[in-house]
Amino acid sequence: MFDFSLILYNDFTIADLELRAFYEMKDFLSKYKNQNELFAYFSITIAVLLYGTTLTATKICLQYYTSAQLMSFRLIISALLFMPFIFTIYKHIKIDRKDIKLILLMMLCEPCLYFIFETNALKYTTSGQAGIVSSLEPVILVIAARIILKEKFMKIVYLGLFISILGSVLLSISSDVSELAPNPLLGNFLELIAIILTDTCVITTKYLMEKYPPFFLAGISVVGGAVFFVLLNALSGGSFHVVLNTSLFVVIYLGILSVVTYALYNYAICTLPASKFSPFLFLLPIAAVIFGWFFLGETINIKQFLACILVFVGIYICQINNKRKFIKFKKKFPLANFLIPSKK
Repeated sequence: MFDFSLILYNDFTIADLELRAFYEMKDFLSKYKNQNELFAYFSITIAVLLYGTTLTATKICLQYYTSAQLMSFRLIISALLFMPFIFTIYKHIKIDRKDIKLILLMMLCEPCLYFIFETNALKYTTSGQAGIVSSLEPVILVIAARIILKEKFMKIVYLGLFISILGSVLLSISSDVSELAPNPLLGNFLELIAIILTDTCVITTKYLMEKYPPFFLAGISVVGGAVFFVLLNALSGGSFHVVLNTSLFVVIYLGILSVVTYALYNYAICTLPASKFSPFLFLLPIAAVIFGWFFLGETINIKQFLACILVFVGIYICQINNKRKFIKFKKKFPLANFLIPSKK
């Protein structure tokens, strides 16, 4: 007689194995996602801190080069470093015709127009103050992500952004006027336009990353920017003469740094939602103030130091991404109950 219990046992065993495999795969994907997010946080932190040095380095180079000359040399170096990847790893990538306009918009916003406004801004203001103005970038970015990309996040993110903005404003208010900033109002205004341009680039890049690798997009941006600034320098009557002093090493540093920061920055954009990576951009004014003080003698005082602490607190709050962490945070800091409602 046939034993039907064997079929039931086998069915149960197969179902059990499938269920176990499902949960194992789920755990693996969860760990993989966490590792990616951890590296993304590391990437955006390093990228922003390195970028903070570029403001100081650019200010040094502008003593010897025009804006167009500096950006020509900087982006030529970056493009040469990107070329091997574009013609080997990414040679099979075909750009969709429908995406050409968006790619051109991305390149036009940054590096083309962005660096025009930023390099000219640094002629009139200090690198520290330019960094402080740059702290508006995450605010504009989060608002744009909410409206354009329809990203959702907890209301506590607004509190974190508010605290970070407060810290950045205190940095700005407590900045000392010096000879390094002949027209800070004009310089800071030009930097603000540069920030709006880079946020437009970020939103466009985030959309394009659904089809193209982050490093590939960074590469074509740099190559396009190099062509743009070489033509601009030539048409404006600028020379391609290299000044043989310490500024040459700074230009090479800027060229290499463009590759590193673009790669790290684009990876973070690809991995994290705007509400998660944008608060880390508040580190830029801190880095700019510190490097400006160390290399250029720009002043830093106790008020600026306390403002930097506020920025870090705001970044921490913005990383509270689930209800459990939110409840734990409100228990530790009862004042949050008056500032934020319990619902999402």
